[in-house]
Amino acid sequence: MKAKYKVPLQAFYRNQKIADFEADEIVEDCIVVEAKAIQTDFVPENYAQLFTYLKLTKLRLGLLVNFGLIKAKSKRVIFDEARKSGTESWDREFRLNFSRKQTLDLVLDSIRAVDQELGPGFHSKLYKAALKIELGEKQINYEENVLIPLESQRVQVDPMEIDFWLVDGAFLLAVLAGKDDMRKYDVYRMRSYLKHLKLNHGLIAYWNVKTLQLYGIYQP
Repeated sequence: MKAKYKVPLQAFYRNQKIADFEADEIVEDCIVVEAKAIQTDFVPENYAQLFTYLKLTKLRLGLLVNFGLIKAKSKRVIFDEARKSGTESWDREFRLNFSRKQTLDLVLDSIRAVDQELGPGFHSKLYKAALKIELGEKQINYEENVLIPLESQRVQVDPMEIDFWLVDGAFLLAVLAGKDDMRKYDVYRMRSYLKHLKLNHGLIAYWNVKTLQLYGIYQP
């Protein structure tokens, strides 16, 4: 069978290169194969990675293979470009006494612009890179390297770096992607991070293969 190995792929947003990838294998110019060696079942990031390769190569069929368990396991993945309308879910108290409404609106505009340009089905790495461009053009201040202070009475614990952004010093922003609906675990993470940082507001932008989902989280 004809196969290409370590195939370089590039992604662009508004004529700017935002990411480089390398697909493990492309077989017979029709199947993208991605091999893993993890001690769990496939996680959402694995699917998002394969969907990204399928979108960039304009192919429809992918194969995830995991050699990290007792027996090799494979998952056949089909990517369909058809998409659904976006959904939103906001905690009732989110907009009460929120002093950065203008910044929030600009961030939401940026997220929707990224969604319109890229569409669903990519890895979170691409959405983050594209969103940086949008936030930069709108001159919105944000911190990528956010540290969560950890306390222990017995030992010294270094702060934990999280993958959420702190926007305008006022709310946390999570940019995530996966195969299906967002995991409840990510909502729990958001609430925990807000509590440790003594913040009340968090925004999650989550892309699956069909749609963009927005969640406004309020942590009293």
